[in-house]
Amino acid sequence: MAMTGVVSSVHMASLLCVAAFVVLVSLHLAGLHAMGSIIRGRQEPGALRKLNYLGEILFVLGVMLLLFVLHLATNVGWAAFMHMAGILDSYDQRIFYSFENYTSLGLTRVDVDDQWRMLAPMISFCGIFCLAWSTAVLVNLFGHLYAMTDDG
Repeated sequence: MAMTGVVSSVHMASLLCVAAFVVLVSLHLAGLHAMGSIIRGRQEPGALRKLNYLGEILFVLGVMLLLFVLHLATNVGWAAFMHMAGILDSYDQRIFYSFENYTSLGLTRVDVDDQWRMLAPMISFCGIFCLAWSTAVLVNLFGHLYAMTDDG
């Protein structure tokens, strides 16, 4: 009988992790979309062509800063989820656990209860998606910048 309670708590915790994953990945995607809309909306046609070298560098650094803030917010979201679920004792542990699993899987020095063992893979999957989307944004941005300078 006790085994059923443990299994159901593991399943419930896993479902909560999947729900947090869906919410946080969706928020990250919405943030990327909003960032793209703002960048496109503020630029008149051909505005990037008019940037000098320093302007291009500042523009790319601005985009990278926005991406950094978006990833930071996603990790703070995971820490908030852990706080609401009562996982780990301190904010430092939660944010460290989030960042560590967002960028790699299983290399954490912070342990969670067995019922929350799906938390690390969900954070890791979130990191894979979000980091890949950010990479795609930067590749697209550099593609536009290089295409504009090569056109002459």
